[in-house]
Amino acid sequence: MRMSQLFTRTSKETCCDDVSRNAQFLTRAGFVDKLMAGVYSYLPLGLRVLNHIEGIIREEMNALGAQEILMPALQPKELWDQTKRWETVDVLFRFKGRGDRELTLGPTHEEVVTPLVTRFVRSYRDLPVAAYQIQTKFRNEARAKSGVLRGREFRMKDLYSFHASQDDLDQFYERAVGAYQNVFSRCGLGHQTLLTYASGGVFSKFSHEFQTLTPYGEDTVYRVPGRDVAINKEIVHEEGVLKDVANGKAIEDLEEVKAIEVGNIFKLSTRFTDAFSYQTPIIMH
Repeated sequence: MRMSQLFTRTSKETCCDDVSRNAQFLTRAGFVDKLMAGVYSYLPLGLRVLNHIEGIIREEMNALGAQEILMPALQPKELWDQTKRWETVDVLFRFKGRGDRELTLGPTHEEVVTPLVTRFVRSYRDLPVAAYQIQTKFRNEARAKSGVLRGREFRMKDLYSFHASQDDLDQFYERAVGAYQNVFSRCGLGHQTLLTYASGGVFSKFSHEFQTLTPYGEDTVYRVPGRDVAINKEIVHEEGVLKDVANGKAIEDLEEVKAIEVGNIFKLSTRFTDAFSYQTPIIMH
C-alpha cells in the first residue's frame, strides 16, 4: 500500500493526557489512535508492525515446542473462586451476564488453561505439555499510563507449561528464557533488554523480568557490570540476593538504570493444579 493511499495522517500535536512516550510517538506517526485511557485502535501501519512482532513470537514459541491455542477472553467467576483469586486480583473487570452469572474479561489465563490441559493429560506419560496464545487481555488498571504496552486492553503472549517433575520444569524454564531473549534480539532490543531478577513470591526464590533500558522507564533496576543481568530495586535489600546474582558485589558497585518491563517468566509450581484438585502432580510454569 502506498502512503498516499492511507486514510490516516501524521500529526505534529501530542495528546495532552498521554504521558507515555510510546503512545505519543505512535499516535503522532499514525500507527495507533487513542479511544480512551489505556485503550487504542491499531491503524494500518501499526497493525502491520504488530503482526510482524507476533510472527516472530510464534516462530520462537513453536521452536520451543509449544503449541498455539486460543482461549476465550470471557471467563466465569466459578473458575476464579476455585483458585481464590476472584476477590484478591484487583484488576478484574467484573460484570454480570444473562441469568445474573458473574463474569470477567481475562487479564490472564491460568484459571482457563489449567483445567483445559489437565482434561487431556491422563498420566505423567503425557507430559510435558506447553501451550501458548496471543490474545487481547483486559485489566482494570487504576491508572493506565504505559501506552500500548500495558493499558486496560492490550495484546499479550502467554505461555504455560506442565511438567511431571521439578527437574523437567527447570530445564524447560531455561529454554524458555532463551526463547524470550531470541524474540527481543530479533526485535532489535537484544542489547537493551536485561534478564532481571525479581520476587518469586510463594513459588520460587526468584522470578525473572525482561527489562528494556530506557530513560522513560518506570522501573529501577541494578545492572551487574559486564552482564546483561540486573536486579529489580524491589528485592535488592532481601538477604542473599546480591550474593546469588551479583557474585557478592555491594549495591554501590551496580549500575542503577531506568527500564520498562516487556515480559516476565515465573514458576507456578502446583498452585493451580492443586486448586483444580488434579490427582497427578503437575508442576506449572
